[in-house]
Amino acid sequence: MEIRKVAVLGLGRMGSRMASRLLGRDWKVTVWNRSPDKMSALVAQGAESAGSARDAVADCDLVITMLENGPVVEEVVFGGEIAMAMNAGAILIDMSSIPPVTARDHGKRLNSLELKYLDAPVSGGTKGAEEGTLAILCGGSSENVALAKPVLSLLGNPTHVGSNGSGQLAKLCNQ
Repeated sequence: MEIRKVAVLGLGRMGSRMASRLLGRDWKVTVWNRSPDKMSALVAQGAESAGSARDAVADCDLVITMLENGPVVEEVVFGGEIAMAMNAGAILIDMSSIPPVTARDHGKRLNSLELKYLDAPVSGGTKGAEEGTLAILCGGSSENVALAKPVLSLLGNPTHVGSNGSGQLAKLCNQ
């Protein structure tokens, strides 16, 4: 699968820096945030803004969520219906910090919709996000990690640690 369009949902201190690193590459980057004012700096750098999370993921090959917590991820992915708006075969990478059981549940639900999923929480803070040196702990299939690697490698050092939920568990153990 060739990655042509990437969406980044959640543009707080980490997500905005991560989205910035993805600009100017071989793919189009669309951004969305619940507070729309957080999109303007990225739009000035070349990102396309979306009016809704659902609009942001339209025709994307890869979607990154970097949201506040598990309930917010649940609300955006399933309540905001982005899961239903994504193309079959697209990859959703949740880089938020959420409970491992929630990540496993999200993986099952997304796989039933013919979507690929990685839970991939990060360590390294805003400096790591800005410099592309984040430690990225990937839970999911090795095939999905390989597909996402061109994008993840720009953000840091992806390490496959096991099945869905394992990324979150590894991060908890690391802390």
